[in-house]
Amino acid sequence: MAQALYGFGTLARMRRDHAAALRHFGDALALYRAIDARPEIARCLAGVGWVALSQGDLELARSSLTESMRLSVATGQQLHVARGLEALGVLALAQGDPARAVRLEGAALALREAVGEVSRAPASARAGAMFEAAREQLGAPAAAALLAEGAAMGRGDAIRYGTGAPAAAPPGGDPDRPAPGGDPDRPAPGGPADSTAPGGAAPVLTVREHEIATLAARGRSNKAIADELVISPLTVARHVANIFTKLGFSSRAQLAGWLADEEPGAGS
Repeated sequence: MAQALYGFGTLARMRRDHAAALRHFGDALALYRAIDARPEIARCLAGVGWVALSQGDLELARSSLTESMRLSVATGQQLHVARGLEALGVLALAQGDPARAVRLEGAALALREAVGEVSRAPASARAGAMFEAAREQLGAPAAAALLAEGAAMGRGDAIRYGTGAPAAAPPGGDPDRPAPGGDPDRPAPGGPADSTAPGGAAPVLTVREHEIATLAARGRSNKAIADELVISPLTVARHVANIFTKLGFSSRAQLAGWLADEEPGAGS
């Protein structure tokens, strides 16, 4: 009965009959709660959250999506966590915060990639269009940096950020944060990877960052760099954003010029 009611709610949502969708989802939710079907409760709450977003009821959207996220985490539904981050990103857009939304989009993309989902497109075509509009509003360089920031978040940090309780975990304090990738992400003991910022003496680029900077300065796209280094395009985007932030640059042309000064021939 609960499954049938959930199906009716989904159909009503597709027809934009919000009142019927909430009624069916509410009836299904009561039955799911009665039998403690937590994955189904999470899915039903997500449906309520999406309908609430369509209606502009941001408080109902926030509470439903937050509880749905909590249950998805508790039941190990990683793909549903990714979809929940996307929904929270749409909520951020409704609240007028496109930067937060794009960070959450990046976190969702990284989680989809981590669980090996073939399609990394948002579950909702409407959500995909909204994220695209947000990136256009912010501008390509800023959007790429925000996507990279989101992708670099651990799952726990991304969930706290998305649900309105952002908290930076101390180093090593978030079990969901990926560990550093070994030698490629340590500052080099010397040589060109020990590059310094214009006004400082401390090393700023890791070995991996310098490798990516060199390829980017040669005009390689993020995808081409990813293919050559056998890493994901999101990882490349994160490194490129970190490189630009560390060096205070906003273009690959600036990066090529800097590398040419640091190491003649590197940018060619």
